[in-house]
Amino acid sequence: MKKTILKLSAASVGVLGCVNQYIDSYAEKIEPKSRLKYYNWEHGSIFYTVSGSGKPLLLIHDLNVFSSGNDWTETAKILSKYYKVYTIDLPGCGKSDKPAITYTNYYFVQMITSFIKNMIQEKTIVVSSGISSSFVLMADSMDDDLIDGIHMIDPPSLNSLKKQPDQRSKILTTLFKIPVIGRTCYYIATNRTNTEYYLSEKCFYNPFHMKQYHVKAAYQASHYQKGKGRYLYASLEGNYVNTDITRVLKNRNKKTVLVISEGEHDAKEIAKNYRKINEAIAIKPVKNAKKLPQLEVPEEICGIILNEKE
Repeated sequence: MKKTILKLSAASVGVLGCVNQYIDSYAEKIEPKSRLKYYNWEHGSIFYTVSGSGKPLLLIHDLNVFSSGNDWTETAKILSKYYKVYTIDLPGCGKSDKPAITYTNYYFVQMITSFIKNMIQEKTIVVSSGISSSFVLMADSMDDDLIDGIHMIDPPSLNSLKKQPDQRSKILTTLFKIPVIGRTCYYIATNRTNTEYYLSEKCFYNPFHMKQYHVKAAYQASHYQKGKGRYLYASLEGNYVNTDITRVLKNRNKKTVLVISEGEHDAKEIAKNYRKINEAIAIKPVKNAKKLPQLEVPEEICGIILNEKE
């Protein structure tokens, strides 16, 4: 009986492995062919783009497996008329390397610091989305010569950034790291149906603004490098990327703009709590947008950034 169970288990794992290989081959087929630029950071290669001229401006996407520098395509096109615009794919995302590690806040702080110092090589305006705003705030607090000003688009609540790994999240993290089973679970979580659902329900205020190329870009971002995005996915689900930014926010004395999408149900409350910590933060609301206003209403996001231009 035990031998039969073992044989069935081995066969099941074999089937899952074949399915995973098929998904990998499909993901490789849809990868666009283009000239790619990489920053060879000490912990992996970081894909980036650069366009325009003038004062540098770095656009950093939200940290999740569906996101990449593609989130900024339309925004970068407009802003490159006024700035030298950089976009990056954060480690674990898009076309950048996806090391099999537990990702932490400080890991991304190191990466952003290194990119600005070695590639941009001068003080930079940074526009960040979602939880990536916490990395930028931390990086600026550690090195005063890096960043000129910060625009934070829909950052997470201060309370959510205080959440730490618990027993449940540790088990979930371990599951996603198991070679075959973990990759299968990851591919289920990031299949095309779930990708479309994430974009239409979480990211776009008006689902009809979502185009198929948005879905394709998000799906590709999560599937590059044969499912290795699962390590970032596990780290996010496990709360390993969180850090308390209250003290950093309180001590901040540089230009800081918080852009809130009014379609996000808790956006106003989040902004209110950020202002409680630091009254100097400017709040800029954006109508008819949710999690990705830079994709849905890029002109409005650019207008806010350009109005702050010195």
